[in-house]
Amino acid sequence: MKNKCRLPLLLALTFALAACDDTKNGHYTDLGPDGNPLPSSDQVNANGDASSIPLSSRGDVNPNDADYQTLASDTIYFEFDKSTIAGAERGKLTAVSEWCKANPGRSLFLAGHADKRGTPEYNRALGERRALAVREYLVGLGLPAASLYTNSYGSDKPAVDGDTEEAFAKNRRVEIGVLAQRP
Repeated sequence: MKNKCRLPLLLALTFALAACDDTKNGHYTDLGPDGNPLPSSDQVNANGDASSIPLSSRGDVNPNDADYQTLASDTIYFEFDKSTIAGAERGKLTAVSEWCKANPGRSLFLAGHADKRGTPEYNRALGERRALAVREYLVGLGLPAASLYTNSYGSDKPAVDGDTEEAFAKNRRVEIGVLAQRP
């Protein structure tokens, strides 16, 4: 009798583990830290729910082509293990929205980051949730979804090295890069 129960239990466990496969995680975009494609699926919002905002085609968009200096003062910072945009950071996004409206035809690249605490997979997913939260907020301010591209670097590209809370706080961010106008 015990052997008859083990097989269904073993099968259920196998399927549960397969569902945890990181390559099927909807928090990933198609570009990894090295610029190579990563698997992607349906977009999720900051709460992990399906979003009604369609993903824009990344086509030939390369995150290395983005100018991160123009809007560097508008980098969005997050609390530990959070992807919710704090009230103090929302004014920066209003300024970004106004800049975009004054510079039509420009697209933005939203690069999500995390501090080094957590596994690489978790940090990449957290960085993606942060980038998507910023994207949704900007769409809510009237920017076209098709002009906003996201990617997560997780903890692969820290802004500051170190193991202090100050360093960790500067690494929990979304950097906003301006993509060159298309001809």
